[in-house]
Amino acid sequence: MKVVKPGADRDVPRGVVGGSEISQATTGAQNIYMAVFRVPPGAQSRPHYHENCESAVYMLSGSLRVKWGDRLEHELMLEPRDLVYVPPRETHVLENVSDSEPAEYVVARDSPLEDAVIVPWAEAPRTSIPG
Repeated sequence: MKVVKPGADRDVPRGVVGGSEISQATTGAQNIYMAVFRVPPGAQSRPHYHENCESAVYMLSGSLRVKWGDRLEHELMLEPRDLVYVPPRETHVLENVSDSEPAEYVVARDSPLEDAVIVPWAEAPRTSIPG
């Protein structure tokens, strides 16, 4: 067993802020990835997908607008306690519509790696997180 304590925030390539995670890099995990992420007020992720894994998300706090699809043509809102399933290669963007409250969520994947792929064709976000 290995306990992963909350650590310093770090920018994640797709444009959200990461915290602690269970992954191959941190624990030697072979088949699972689990992490806590935060989207600051007014920010959004870069358009991205996860290449080789399914993802399950649990909203902790705040709310997120999620756009998804080949051209981000679908939209939904996630609120605290919502669960959402994301299949492999589903392009999506997460946007925190609040101007004062961060949104936090937990993600679990059936891969031990952070395998986000940034989608180069999509319009750049209005407000993105550096990184």
